[in-house]
Amino acid sequence: MFQLDKHDADITNVNFRKESHGEDRVAAVDIKIATRASNTLLDSIDPELRKRFFKKPGKGEQQALPIDGNHLTALAMPMLGEQKIGHEYQGYEVEVGSLLDHIEPLFFADAKIKRLAFNPLEGGSIELSLTISTLIDEDDDAPLLSAWRRGEVRLSLTPPAKQSGEGEQQDLTQNAA
Repeated sequence: MFQLDKHDADITNVNFRKESHGEDRVAAVDIKIATRASNTLLDSIDPELRKRFFKKPGKGEQQALPIDGNHLTALAMPMLGEQKIGHEYQGYEVEVGSLLDHIEPLFFADAKIKRLAFNPLEGGSIELSLTISTLIDEDDDAPLLSAWRRGEVRLSLTPPAKQSGEGEQQDLTQNAA
């Protein structure tokens, strides 16, 4: 399942808004994120994505580095640009920290990951953009604005199955079978 663990990223936009929850109006926020990552991250979205957009480099093309075991580094369709993923992920835990871990990180529970898009890059990387939508407490307004001003953050996105260790237990059960 799609996740990031203490990944360097940029906050490109923050949009404070109100949501209706029954008769109540509660504070919410949309946080737009941009980052670069290895194309192996695409495997966690869909195992076929990386195989469709990347190929093994041919003669005369930039060769794969032996350090990460990723042999699909050449663009399969270089004329394509940004690709949008038409799926939203619910129930994520989000941690937004500073690059040097010198500022207390922000935590958000039950966040929605949406508007996920990637741009394949030559050499086996992708530019990734996404929007995090979540409810926000008044105490988080100023720290979130501070993080936006800094721009660069260390981002963790934890899917629902990994939050309580369920995913690890399921993996162990499947491996035992």
